[in-house]
Amino acid sequence: MENKNYHWLILFVILIAVITAWLSFPIFFEWLITKHFHINPEDYGKKFGAVGDTYGSLNTLISSIALCAVAYSTWLQVTSLKETREVNAKQLTLAKQAHDEQMIESQNAIFATKFYSLLNFKKDKLNALTIQKRVKNDENEWRLAQEPGMQAIEIIANEFIKLNRKNNKLYIGVKGDDLFDAYRAVCSELNYGSVSSLVSYFYIYEDLCQLIRKSKISDEDRKFYKSVLSSSMTQAEQILLLWICPMFKIDIEDSEIFTLIACTEVFKEFAFEFHKSSHFKSVKWKDVFSKIQTPA
Repeated sequence: MENKNYHWLILFVILIAVITAWLSFPIFFEWLITKHFHINPEDYGKKFGAVGDTYGSLNTLISSIALCAVAYSTWLQVTSLKETREVNAKQLTLAKQAHDEQMIESQNAIFATKFYSLLNFKKDKLNALTIQKRVKNDENEWRLAQEPGMQAIEIIANEFIKLNRKNNKLYIGVKGDDLFDAYRAVCSELNYGSVSSLVSYFYIYEDLCQLIRKSKISDEDRKFYKSVLSSSMTQAEQILLLWICPMFKIDIEDSEIFTLIACTEVFKEFAFEFHKSSHFKSVKWKDVFSKIQTPA
């Protein structure tokens, strides 16, 4: 703004100077021909032409100066318009950046609401989950009882550990229905009835994993929410999820959800047979998968 005022001040000074010169020119011209050239004003027209010719030349000069002033003024206007366009472009860029940031914040807020709502739903479902089980009463008679879901998860997960400790290649080559039949046989041996409600609970993890994977959030936020999800699970939940994922086709792609499962011989063979590196977070698991995929 100060530069613009400076340019107009220069233009104003030039204009005043031109007007002053034009008004004082007759006096200056008279002084020039009488004092400097020592010419009689009456003889002036005979030797130097009419005074009108002089003023005509002066008018041409002034017109040229005026044209220069107009050109200068036009240049100032063009410069001003250019500066205005640049300012407008910067403001537009800033406005777009602000809009994009608001959109990102809005998307993050919507995602967080969905994620934590689903996480709370998972928690509530687990707290309300019960599995029907046959137990003996004091008279050594069988009866049906409702066992808390978390307790059932721990018992079934421990049974999976026992089976793999005895034979860690037990499930190698087992596919499809045979894998489910083996799982169902274990549940029956543990006196559980239908475990469909238990399986339904674990499908919530698929919804959470897909939400994290498909949402438009930053990589840093994605890692954070993956960590929150895995931290919401007990070790028994992770072990049982490891077991039932392949038989029920629970999608945990790129979730790194298994953070509490040690990379030991108990789990290695089953993990290599049915899981991917992206299901595990630890560097040790990823290194082992890498060696299996690219053998020396």
